[in-house]
Amino acid sequence: MALYAQTSGTLSTNSGTFTAMQGLSLTIPEGVGTTAIITLNVPNPYATGNDIPGGMFGVTVNGKVSPVVASFTYNETPSSFGRIPTTLVVGIPLGNAAQTIQAVWAGVRGSTVIIDSPASLSAVF
Repeated sequence: MALYAQTSGTLSTNSGTFTAMQGLSLTIPEGVGTTAIITLNVPNPYATGNDIPGGMFGVTVNGKVSPVVASFTYNETPSSFGRIPTTLVVGIPLGNAAQTIQAVWAGVRGSTVIIDSPASLSAVF
């Protein structure tokens, strides 16, 4: 079985802590003894700021942040902000009840993280 969600339009965050990525939420079913493979694909993000900008991406499971995260930063503060494709893959054990998976993101060092092309969240189990 597979589940899929995709963003549309431009999204951004300047939060220094994880906040929900609008439109990227799934509910995985119960299924003790099975692991769901969760993929967050953010193909064209970039970050702006003046202190070596970057972004962090993760997922929450019923509101708790998974310990596995993905991130990007530039090597220096750039004069133009290039795209840094970022993908996170994490295994989430299915439980004895359905679980809500939410993609989350944050800027690092005061950055604003921006996506202006579709990002996706998928689950296979």
